[in-house]
Amino acid sequence: MMGVVRSLFFSFLLVPLISQAQCDVKVKSGDQKTYDQAMEYYGQQQYGEASKLMRRVAQRNPKAADPQFWLGMLAVDNGFNISGIRKYFTKCISLCENYPDARAHYYMGMIHYTDERYEEASSEFNRYFQLANGSDRQEWTALYEEASAYLHWAQFLADAELHRVPFDPVPLRGVSSKRNEDIPYITPDGGRCYYLREIPVKRDRTSFYTSTTEKTTWKLFYSDWSSKDSAFDSGHELPAPFNQGNSEGAVSATADGRMLFFSRLTVDKGYPNSDIYCAKWEEGGEKWKVEKLGNGINGNDTWESQPSVSADGHWLLFASNRKGGQGSSDLWRCHRLPNGDWSRPENLGSRVNTEGNEKFPFLHADGHTLYFVSDGWQGFGGYDVYFIDLNGDSYPTNLGLPINSEDDNLSFGVTTDGLHAYFPGRVASSRSKDILYFDLYPSARPESMRLCDIKMDTPQGSRDTLLMLSEKNTNVVTFDVKGCLPTIKCGKARELDRRYVQVSDSISVMDLGNTQVLDALAAWLIEHPRVHVVLECPKSDEAKTAYDYLIKQKKLRAERLGHRGGTAVTTKQIRLQ
Repeated sequence: MMGVVRSLFFSFLLVPLISQAQCDVKVKSGDQKTYDQAMEYYGQQQYGEASKLMRRVAQRNPKAADPQFWLGMLAVDNGFNISGIRKYFTKCISLCENYPDARAHYYMGMIHYTDERYEEASSEFNRYFQLANGSDRQEWTALYEEASAYLHWAQFLADAELHRVPFDPVPLRGVSSKRNEDIPYITPDGGRCYYLREIPVKRDRTSFYTSTTEKTTWKLFYSDWSSKDSAFDSGHELPAPFNQGNSEGAVSATADGRMLFFSRLTVDKGYPNSDIYCAKWEEGGEKWKVEKLGNGINGNDTWESQPSVSADGHWLLFASNRKGGQGSSDLWRCHRLPNGDWSRPENLGSRVNTEGNEKFPFLHADGHTLYFVSDGWQGFGGYDVYFIDLNGDSYPTNLGLPINSEDDNLSFGVTTDGLHAYFPGRVASSRSKDILYFDLYPSARPESMRLCDIKMDTPQGSRDTLLMLSEKNTNVVTFDVKGCLPTIKCGKARELDRRYVQVSDSISVMDLGNTQVLDALAAWLIEHPRVHVVLECPKSDEAKTAYDYLIKQKKLRAERLGHRGGTAVTTKQIRLQ
C-alpha cells in the first residue's frame, strides 16, 4: 500500500490551527522526581528502568497525558513494540486530543491507518503537520517524509471509501463455465467473445500410470452471441493455426472482425519470449492466415504482449518491457502507414506509464478512452484498473472501490455502447474463475459508440462499409473515392443512414459551416495535391468564410481553391490532367 507515491497533496493548511485545549498533561508535584528520573534513564537509553518508573507514575496519575506519551515513545525506541505503541498513544490522545508533541499525532495516525480508519488517520497526520511545520525540532521533522506519504494515502483511501462505486458483477452467460476462463475480449459488434479456457490435457491411453491430479492447459476459445437465447454459446476452441502448442492470449479485433491481433509465447534456445501476431481472415479459403508482426514491434530479447487495436485498425497498443520506457513494463502504440506497415512504436509517456508496470491496454471503440492495469499509480494494492482520455490532458483515474481492491485485477474491457464492462474474476457462488459482466457507472464510461453498416454508391459500384459512429457527438464521415471528392456529412449517429452517403462522379454535398467538415476536407486535399475545388453556397459570405478558413487556418494554397455564392449548396471538383 505504501508503494510509489507520485505526488504529495497536503491538506493541513486547510485545517484550523490546533487550539490549546486544557489537558491534564503533566504529573502531580509529588511524582515529579520519579518522572524526572524516568526521563533521565530514557535519555541514557536505559529503557527497562525508564519504563518501570514511568508506569509507576502513570498509575498514580491516570489523567496525565505526559506519562502515556513517554511510555508510547519507549515502546517505539525499545524494539518498536506494536502493542505498546497502540496502547499508550491511544491513551495519550484520549486524555489530551491536542497533545503538544507532534510525534503523538504521527503515531496515532499510524494506528488509525493500520485499522483502516482513514478519516481519523488524516486528521491526526494533519495535526502532526500543524506542529511540525516551521519547527526546528529534529525529532519531529525526521518523520516528515513518512507522514507526508501516510497522509497522501490516508486521504486517497478515505475518499475512496466515501465514494464507493456501484458494482454488481455476474458471470457472463455461455462464456463462463465450470472451467476457468481468463482474458476476455468482446468484438465491437458484440457478436463474439474471445477468451482463454483451461481444459484437460488428453492423456496417452497406453500409459501404465494415472495421475491423481488432472493436467490442464489453456486454449483460445470463442463464443458467438445468440439473439434467440440472449446469451453467448458455450464456446468453441479456435482451430488451426491457433492452439498449436504455444501459449496464446489477449485477443483484439478490428470492427469488421477480419483482423485479430494476439500474443503468442514461444521458447527459443530455452528463452521464453512473447510476441504479437496478426491473423487475417481469407474469404476465399475461409480460414485464418497468421503472421508475426515485424521487428519494429517485436524484439528478439523483449517481451511484447496484450495488443489492443483500434476499431478502424489504424492504431495498435501493446505492453512491452523494451528499453526507452518509464518503468518495467510500459504501454506503447504505433499507427498503420499508407503502405500497410506499422510505424515505429512510441511510448505513451508519463501521463500513462510509471516506474512500475502498466499492462493490458484496452482502447475503447471511441478511439480515445484507454483502460489499463497498473501497479505504479495510486491504488488499493497490486494491480488496479485505470482509465484515461488520450485526447485530454488529465492523468489516469482509478476505477475505485469495490471494482479495485487488494486483489490484482488483470484484463478489463468495455462494450461498444460504453454501458457495460467485463473482466476475469470470481463471485462467491463460483469455484472457478469466470468472465464477469457488470453495469459500468456513468463517470467511468467512454463515449457511447455503435457500429453502422453504410452502403456507399461509387462510380465503380456499390459496397458496404462499416463505420464506428458516436451516439453523442457530431460525426464527420469521409470517403476517399478515386476520381472524385470525398463525401462528408455531419449528424448524430442515429441520424446517419444509407441515404446520407451518396458519392457521384463530381459532386459532394457538404455542410461548409461546420469546422469539422472543413478540417476533414483540408486533410483530404493535402493528401491529393493535384485537386482544385470551388466552394459554392447560397450565400456568398458563407462560401468566403469557408474559403478564408482553409487558406488562413489550414494553410492551403489559394490557387487550389475558389468560392462563389448564389447557387445550390455543392462542392465541385476540377480535375487536373
